[in-house]
Amino acid sequence: MDASAAHFALRDAATGDVARDTRADMEPVQFVLSAREGTRDAVGMERRAGCGIEAMDACAMTMKVGERATFEVPAELAYGDEGNFTFPSVGRNRALVLDLEILGCRGSAAAPDVRQTDMTYETRIERVRGHRADGNVAFAAGDDRAAIRAYSMALTYLTEDFMMQLFDKYEVEAHEEFVAVHGNLAAAYLRLNEPDNVITHVGYVLRVDERNAKAYFRRGKARFALGQDDAAREDFLKAKQITEEAGSRDAKIIAALRDIEQSIREREREASAAFKGMFGQQTSESERTKPESSQLPESEARAKEPQLGFFSRAVTSLFKPRQARTV
Repeated sequence: MDASAAHFALRDAATGDVARDTRADMEPVQFVLSAREGTRDAVGMERRAGCGIEAMDACAMTMKVGERATFEVPAELAYGDEGNFTFPSVGRNRALVLDLEILGCRGSAAAPDVRQTDMTYETRIERVRGHRADGNVAFAAGDDRAAIRAYSMALTYLTEDFMMQLFDKYEVEAHEEFVAVHGNLAAAYLRLNEPDNVITHVGYVLRVDERNAKAYFRRGKARFALGQDDAAREDFLKAKQITEEAGSRDAKIIAALRDIEQSIREREREASAAFKGMFGQQTSESERTKPESSQLPESEARAKEPQLGFFSRAVTSLFKPRQARTV
């Protein structure tokens, strides 16, 4: 057997309801892969393949590290006629769809890897740093997908349960690694032009470090790519403020602000031109349809004048301007 790390999602095949999605939780799982069947027994449940279903093994054995595939899982290879009413919650006799991505693999049948639950704090942090370093090498080489897999492997050791148990210097150290990994993931997704994923990982960074200038800058770039100019400008201004308060200036931030200001000005000019054009067109149309009295025959022009009654004509005559008399 060997220890694999994976991202997966389980959906009900009939309704599409999501039972679990490790990407949404930002927690890839570690599971021990083996050819043994019957994962519903005590030993199988202890292996905790993130969901405890036999299909996880069967599907993973057909894949290589870095691959992602979708499988249709019959109920008998999922939770069977009993269902699962803890987590993930799945009803009885439900067929599932398994979206599985193998991020990495450690150990072998002869020398199985230590399970995370049995690792010391020091071993976990060492693994985090090792995978993050591998990700940095891949990122520098331009292989963003490999970098993302390595960074995601690092996150398998920084689970929420683990982080909640830490205190003092251990909590500080683990949070520093947490911020670094999510920041690197944001950078990789930014280069892949996947702005939604950038914003997601920046959110995790700012949850721990709300004065992280790089995080604001990366989110600003992602929002700019999504056409959210005003929100992007706010992020760039925040990044600029943080760096200047630290006594430095970042040329990339200044350039990004210049670009966003130009984009906003262009948008305002286009809106103004469209506004003027809309009302200018209405005016010209009304002028084209309005009859000119000078072009009408005299008899027709008189016919179109409002007709006054006797009383109105009498009152009007009283207020006619008098002709100036010459003396």
